[in-house]
Amino acid sequence: MVLLTFVGFLVVCFLMLLIFRKAGYSGIQLALIFIPLVNVLVLIWFALAEWPVQRELRMLKVKDLSGAREV
Repeated sequence: MVLLTFVGFLVVCFLMLLIFRKAGYSGIQLALIFIPLVNVLVLIWFALAEWPVQRELRMLKVKDLSGAREV
């Protein structure tokens, strides 16, 4: 039973790591999830902050729009 719990824990950690990376954050920030009370603040920040991939997309759209105006 302990082995099954540990395997489940590893799976959840791996999935969280993938989510952090796809959002554009460092996987090392996942370590903050394991600190009591800090984990709640990290999840709130993660949900409300502008993700790096969103920022990059916004910048590309602005660049594309400014290029279209020149033509």
